[in-house]
Amino acid sequence: VQAGAMQWMVGNVTCTTSVKGVGDLFGKALRGAVTSESAIKPEYQGTGLLVLEPTYRYIITLDVADWGNSIVLDDGLFLACYSSAVAGNEGLFNLGIQGYGALCLESPCPEEELIEVTLDNDELKIDGNMALAWSGSLNFTVERSGKSLVGSAASGEGLVNVYRGTGKVLLAPTLY
Repeated sequence: VQAGAMQWMVGNVTCTTSVKGVGDLFGKALRGAVTSESAIKPEYQGTGLLVLEPTYRYIITLDVADWGNSIVLDDGLFLACYSSAVAGNEGLFNLGIQGYGALCLESPCPEEELIEVTLDNDELKIDGNMALAWSGSLNFTVERSGKSLVGSAASGEGLVNVYRGTGKVLLAPTLY
């Protein structure tokens, strides 16, 4: 669960973290300082009921297996996951989830408005912050929109997010 998302729990439910020591805590705290998302995710186990804080965003549930058992999330969208889906380290600004099970995201728009693009050894270029999630199998880079720096600036596009390979990208219809 995202750190700070628990509102209350009842029953035989315990909370742990994946922190393995002082060095691990420092590394995760540093990573969390650069993003709006905590790098330390509480894990709840047991029998009972866990209630999370209310949100004004839209809750989207995904099956990690539908994303090749590896999905990468844009910063700040992770809410919770269960089963053997495990939060891993994809990079400094993005959270990777590997394994099997459900994943809950806090989306800026309803699920029916989201656009799912499937790539088959192809590339997708996006101008702006529209990608919510993408398959872990895709290669993600940030590049100039044109062949030259001057051409990119003249086009008004500048830098674009590029996703290459085979997999899926989940897009919001507008910048968020």
